[in-house]
Amino acid sequence: MTENKQGEIGGQSLPGRIRSVVLAPAMAMEDAAKRPMLMAIGIVLVIVSMLIFIPQRSMFLQMTMKAVQQSAQTYTAEEAEALVHGGANAAMFMSMFYLVCTPFFKGGVAYALSTILGGSGKFKETLGVVLNAYLIMLIGQIVRAVIVLAFKNPYFSFSAAMLLGEGSEASSWFSVLSAIDLFALWYLAVSMVGIKRVQGLSALKAFIAVFGPWLMVIGLGLAGAM
Repeated sequence: MTENKQGEIGGQSLPGRIRSVVLAPAMAMEDAAKRPMLMAIGIVLVIVSMLIFIPQRSMFLQMTMKAVQQSAQTYTAEEAEALVHGGANAAMFMSMFYLVCTPFFKGGVAYALSTILGGSGKFKETLGVVLNAYLIMLIGQIVRAVIVLAFKNPYFSFSAAMLLGEGSEASSWFSVLSAIDLFALWYLAVSMVGIKRVQGLSALKAFIAVFGPWLMVIGLGLAGAM
């Protein structure tokens, strides 16, 4: 790829970084190791999480109301209203908190595992490539939010859990199939490229550092479902 072509895809701006993560992930991870843009991406995560989940508050209310109605416990009208609004607000806040904080946690885990496996990269570089790769998950959340709001379906996702149908959240298979997500797999693959680059690991060790926790979640879910 020529220098001019790299400039067209990547660029020095955050939009350019997002574009390169999608179109040229190897180049994006190389750039992320040098210029992580941690603060800029962190701010984007906060803003986008608010734009995604606040408009969905009415659906959070409906889901919480359904859970209260299906509960075996009897509530007064005032108690039920307080539970519904409190539960909806808590669910909305936790969704935003999860979207913002997850990549930082995963970056720490990837760094710890990479170090154990003999990696030589710095923490900031490792966090940078994971956080930049997580932009893929952010794109997935934006697309999902548009579909959820357009079709009024809060249960929609890009994961295999959609095969279980609505109301399957309590199923023992739900957590397993939820982990098998199109955008999550894409993000993990790009993260692996970045970890291999900054940590100087082999492809196998980079795979273990990135996909290991994901496979562990699936394994624990399968153990619980059996």
